[in-house]
Amino acid sequence: MAFTEEEEGKLRAIIAIFDGQAPSLSSDVAAKCPALFAAWDGDGHAYSEGERVSFEGVLYTCLQAHTSQPDWSPTAAPSLWAKVLEAGTPDTPTEEVPEWVQPDSTNPYPLGARVKHNGKVWESLVANNVWEPGAAGTETVWREVTEG
Repeated sequence: MAFTEEEEGKLRAIIAIFDGQAPSLSSDVAAKCPALFAAWDGDGHAYSEGERVSFEGVLYTCLQAHTSQPDWSPTAAPSLWAKVLEAGTPDTPTEEVPEWVQPDSTNPYPLGARVKHNGKVWESLVANNVWEPGAAGTETVWREVTEG
């Protein structure tokens, strides 16, 4: 995707504002703007646990400290990287709440996260939520959000 000169200038201004602050962004905010994070480097880069990188337009968190190798990309090495999942918050307008994605144990939804699933909006009632909203037996971990 090519940007106009004006769009590119605006993007650079936004990045300049957040330069150095990206690591402190919450995961729900960070997941929406992976371009603020350094691209994954598979050429012997030393990564620390918790460090976030952009890879193929998606944000990932390093699960354990390691020195990168070309074949240890975030999509190829799930023991080293976890995709940061997008989630809304109670303040997120319903139409902007992202779709639910099945998390792993390495990237669960936090308490209060809001997602859309099967045409409904759900809010996580627990931290580290990996269960499917609305599935049988999940009444204590998700609640359906009713607006109005």
